[in-house]
Amino acid sequence: MRLSTFVLPLLIAASLSACKRDQSAAQDAPKDAPAAAAEAPATPAASADAAPATAPAAAAPAAAATVKAFDLQSVPVTDKALPAFPYLATPSGLDPRRVNVGLEVEFDRISVIAGEELRRVEGKILRRNFPMDELKWSSLAAHRNYENALKAMGATRVDAVHPMDEQFVVRNGGSEREILKKMSINDLGAREDAEVPGFEQWLLRTPTTNIWMSFYVYGSYVHLLTVEEKALQQVVQTLPAAELSSALRKDGHVALYLNFDTDSQIIRQDSRPAVEEVVKLMQGEPGLKLRVEGHTDVTGDAAHNRKLSLARAQSVVQAIVDKQIAAERLTAVGKGPDQPLADNSSEAGKAKNRRVELVRV
Repeated sequence: MRLSTFVLPLLIAASLSACKRDQSAAQDAPKDAPAAAAEAPATPAASADAAPATAPAAAAPAAAATVKAFDLQSVPVTDKALPAFPYLATPSGLDPRRVNVGLEVEFDRISVIAGEELRRVEGKILRRNFPMDELKWSSLAAHRNYENALKAMGATRVDAVHPMDEQFVVRNGGSEREILKKMSINDLGAREDAEVPGFEQWLLRTPTTNIWMSFYVYGSYVHLLTVEEKALQQVVQTLPAAELSSALRKDGHVALYLNFDTDSQIIRQDSRPAVEEVVKLMQGEPGLKLRVEGHTDVTGDAAHNRKLSLARAQSVVQAIVDKQIAAERLTAVGKGPDQPLADNSSEAGKAKNRRVELVRV
C-alpha cells in the first residue's frame, strides 16, 4: 500500500508536466503499475484495501505461541576431557567456607530450559552459590568467567527464553513461583548490568549422558546448578517368581522396583529380568489375576505424576502380555504420589515410593 501511495503522486505530476506528444508514454504507466491504477479513482478504495493487508498481523500472537520442539540431537557431543562432577569449579582464591551448598542429591527430578520448553530431567544434582565481593567481581565478570569455562568444555547455551518471560509462564501453568520451584531457583531479581543475561542454561552432551548447567547472578551472589542425567541406581533386589507368589499369598500385594527412561514409560533393559519373573509367576499360576499399580514420589507436579505412573503400569502390563499372558488377567492403574510407603523427605524414602506394585484381584 505504501508503494502505491508513493507511485500515484508521481504519475499525476508526470501527466501535468508532460507535453501531448508524451501522453502516449504516460498512458503506458498503468500497464506497468496496475496496483496504482486500481487505487487511483478514490482514496476510500485504498482504505478499504488496508484492512485485509493488516489481517496477518492479528494472527501473529497465535504464531508466536507455537513453541518449536527442542532438538537434543542438534547440540553437538563434546570431545573434550572433562573434570569430575560437578564439572564447574568455584573460582581459585575463594575461601571454600564461603561456598553454600543448597541442594546435593544422588538422584532427583528437576526442570531445565531447553529452547523454549520447560524440560524435566532426572539425575545427580548439585546447587551452589557464593558471594562475589571476596573476588571483587561484577556481574559481567562472573558471566564472562563461566561462559568461557563452559565453552572450553564444549557446552552449548540452549535457553531461548527467560524463566520469567510472560508467555513462557503462561504456557507452563501461569505461576512464576511454581516454575522457579521446579527449576530449584530461589529467586531471579533485577540485574546489576542489563547487558548480562539474567539467566543462562547450558547443555554439555557427552557420549554417555547429558549434563545441564544453570548459571545466574542474584544480588551479590553467583548461583550454579549442575544436573547430570542418569537413571536411579536401584538398591532393592528383584524377587524371583517363587517369592513373588509367596508375598502375594501372604500380603495380597508386592512391590517391584523397576528403572524407566527419564520421565518416560519405557522400561530399561536392566529391569527386564524383573518383568520376566512376573511372567514366570503367571505362567505357573494360570488362575492368577493382577492389578499393576504405578507409584511415584512427590517430586514435581502431582497430575503429571499420576499420568506417568499409569503409563508405566500400562507399559509393564504390555511387556507381560507380549510374553503370551492373557491381557484380561491384568489391569493397569496409576496412583501417582498418593500412596507412599515411606517419608518423601529423604532420598531413601523417595526411592522406596517409586515403585510398581502387583496386587492380587
